[in-house]
Amino acid sequence: MSTHAARPAVDVAPSAPARPGLALVLALLSIPGVSITLDLSAVAGFAGAGVGVAAIVLGLQARSRLAGDKGTRMATIAVAIATLAVLSVVFFTIAGAPD
Repeated sequence: MSTHAARPAVDVAPSAPARPGLALVLALLSIPGVSITLDLSAVAGFAGAGVGVAAIVLGLQARSRLAGDKGTRMATIAVAIATLAVLSVVFFTIAGAPD
């Protein structure tokens, strides 16, 4: 029989800060990054979609780190805007751009 009690782990590393503002800025930049550059070339449109994906990732991380605190709505709006921008690239790639 063991006499050692289980010790809880101690996390000494600082947690990464939530960045809902940066997520919103990237989401807003993904709109012209997708719409304007998609007219130039398909490859440039996918670069704008990359900015949108980064905004989605940052927004979801901010939502989980904030857990209902101030800035959660901003992160949610950033995720929604960036998702629409990325889905527009997917839609126009499949359906074709309007003439």
